[in-house]
Amino acid sequence: MSGAPADDEPGVRATLLQRIEYLAMRGAMAFAARLPEVLGYGLAGALGGLFVRLSARRRRYALRLLRNAFPGESDAKLLRFARQGTGNLLKVSLDVARLARFVDSGRLAERVDIRGYRELGLEPPWIGVTGHLGSWECGAAAAAILGHQVHVTARLMKNPLAQRWLKASRRRAGVVVHDRRGGIRGLARALQERCIAMQVVDQNQRLRGVFAPFFGELASCERAAATLALRKGYPIAVGASVRIGNGFRFRIDCETVLRPAPTGDHEADVLALVTAINRALEVLIRRHPEQYLWIHDRYRTRPPATGATASTAPPGDLDAEP
Repeated sequence: MSGAPADDEPGVRATLLQRIEYLAMRGAMAFAARLPEVLGYGLAGALGGLFVRLSARRRRYALRLLRNAFPGESDAKLLRFARQGTGNLLKVSLDVARLARFVDSGRLAERVDIRGYRELGLEPPWIGVTGHLGSWECGAAAAAILGHQVHVTARLMKNPLAQRWLKASRRRAGVVVHDRRGGIRGLARALQERCIAMQVVDQNQRLRGVFAPFFGELASCERAAATLALRKGYPIAVGASVRIGNGFRFRIDCETVLRPAPTGDHEADVLALVTAINRALEVLIRRHPEQYLWIHDRYRTRPPATGATASTAPPGDLDAEP
């Protein structure tokens, strides 16, 4: 592990506490990266299962979603999926720690089977969408193995040193990170420059969402990928980087490629494309239920009382752009 970076995020000066937090984070990441896989990933799986057993609220969220996805299955089986999926979430943290080491050594292709990307037959620009399934972090880095720059959006960390290190680490993997707030403009520019844009689109949208069925129940869904695709005709590949076994080894599983067909009714077109994305994600999730994040409160934001399916919220900056 190297020391703190020479400078902070541009225009942001780290406090002493943030510097201590950063060094602690780097130490933890270095330790996690060197743990034997069997030990580290086994411990992550056990901790995830324990968390679900201890959190009644998260069990409630998980069962609501799981009952929609697997009607007729016993709660015991469904909760097993919830525990396994939460363990996978903790394994993704270990993936991030190991990812930098495999990228820096040029050995990431040894651990990720990218034939799923190659079989798509797509040349940039295209949009990739996934859910919190498998290892979404490795999925973006794996796409960069194709030789094209990949752009993603993510919530920025409050610690400027940690944020700078993570951005630099991802950039070495060929992945450019844009702040989730306003980052869609960055994805739009990247697509215009014939790059690949990727988004994780399966979580509740508090604002500006589109209400579309997700496992049979209306959920507030991300609209940005659909809007980008409809604007310029970009294809959308729906897939996931699924874990093979319990450690740091993956296979790209692409379910379908969606090609937008605008009708002139923008809101109806967005809804139709978001619905198609959700259906493809459902197939992937049902195929790998032990690797999905079931404990998220997916249905937190409810549709307007009028019962309209499409969001009545303003479309926001993306739709306002020329």
